Amino acid sequence: MKSVIIKRFLAMLTLLLAMASPVVAQQVLTLQNCRDMALENNKNLKISQEKVNMANYDKKIAWANYFPTISAQGTYMHNEKQLQLLSDEKINTISTVGSTLQGDVNGFIDPAIQNLMQNPLMYQIIMNSPELQALIQDLHHLGALETLDAIGQEVSKNFILDTRNVYAGMVTVMEPVYAGGKIRAYNKMAQYAQDLAEMQLTTEQQEVIVATDKAYWQIVSLANKQKLTENYVELLRTMSDNVDKLVAEGMATNADKLSVKVKLNDAELSLIRVQNGVALSKMLLCQSCGLPLDSDIILEDESLEDVIIPAYNPEYTEDDIMNNRPELQSLKLATQIYDKKVNIARSEFLPTVAVFGNYIVTNPSAFNGFETEFRGFYNLGVVAKVPLFHFGEGYNKIKKAKAESEIYKLKLDDTKELVMLQVNQYEKQIKEAEQRLTMTTEKMSDAEENLRMATVGFNEGMIPSSTLEAAQTAWMQAHSEYIDAKIDVIMANTYLKKSIGKLQ
Repeated sequence: MKSVIIKRFLAMLTLLLAMASPVVAQQVLTLQNCRDMALENNKNLKISQEKVNMANYDKKIAWANYFPTISAQGTYMHNEKQLQLLSDEKINTISTVGSTLQGDVNGFIDPAIQNLMQNPLMYQIIMNSPELQALIQDLHHLGALETLDAIGQEVSKNFILDTRNVYAGMVTVMEPVYAGGKIRAYNKMAQYAQDLAEMQLTTEQQEVIVATDKAYWQIVSLANKQKLTENYVELLRTMSDNVDKLVAEGMATNADKLSVKVKLNDAELSLIRVQNGVALSKMLLCQSCGLPLDSDIILEDESLEDVIIPAYNPEYTEDDIMNNRPELQSLKLATQIYDKKVNIARSEFLPTVAVFGNYIVTNPSAFNGFETEFRGFYNLGVVAKVPLFHFGEGYNKIKKAKAESEIYKLKLDDTKELVMLQVNQYEKQIKEAEQRLTMTTEKMSDAEENLRMATVGFNEGMIPSSTLEAAQTAWMQAHSEYIDAKIDVIMANTYLKKSIGKLQ
């Protein structure tokens, strides 16, 4: 009774999901279609691709270190006061030098003129001569001495420097000549890092392909089991009708009838479960391929009568595996990166040499006296840095970098052994899967013959219904194992191709 309720509930749920789902065109997908869409839409692969792009940018950044760097600087500064090279007292003295001399001259000339004017004869001569009167007037007002004031004031201005607004600018060109091999090591590391990012992308692509294949063949397996279950349900329904007739004729008991009904209910419940499993598996595949979850898809191998095993004949050697397996190539690149880190650690304690050139502009400038004009000049030079002693810091850093490099070499050797072990494991899995396929093929043939004979015997009333039910169950199980064995062979070959680095 419980199984009947569950069966009806699942049937109603399936019906509601079908009614709620929009009608869309059915899409037939091949295994390669699924692989391509999964590779295109996988978010982790997009992240890995961006890491490859980042590594490419790092490579360009490292390459730029070979070329000179050009930089420009500019500054402006406002000062509250100007610079004054002389004190206020001295500035005042220089500014009034003419007035001071004028006072000294007048102190000498005025008494002399008064003595002349007291002489009647000289007084008469002076009063009768306009020229002498003009000369005496000029002696009281010496124009040349008055000009000295202006000159003194101009001189004093030159001792006051206008530094209230200061401007300065500089363009610098720096070119490394020798950096202890650091630049070359960084460029090698950047190249290895880019190759490493590409290898990691390849590894993730192979993981996506394996996951897609697994989901694809799981759907194919469930779809074939759904066909088997449908056939099994039809057989039980036919058998149920026949048992009903035999019961009516008195050739079978009600116990036989109930036994068949129970088997039929269980088979119908199994059919609903398989149908839901197919639907959910297709949703998972759609999510991996970037399709809407409610897409109506059908797989190319799903519609075939039997699962076809592609021909596999991979030829490989241990060297091929070492060269093709992306995980091993990644470890090799990591080892090379850490080898270059040893060179970088060593370069920090080697001399560095660079040439430089500057062009500097200032305002105020002092190249032609002091003037508030923009004036510039250039300079060229060589700078060298030679580390002398760091109390063993360089030695220990180099030793540490060598230890890190050695760690990755050991990891590489260990991974090589694990890879070869994995390859041997998958080779054995293929042989085991092929043997299982041979056995299940024979078992399926026997189950079909057994079912045929049991059906004939039941129809003739020579064997009970329980024997026919057992034959039908054995037939369904044999077919299911046969399908799984074929898919196991396909997936085992896929795993082997991945392990030898030939899963493209």
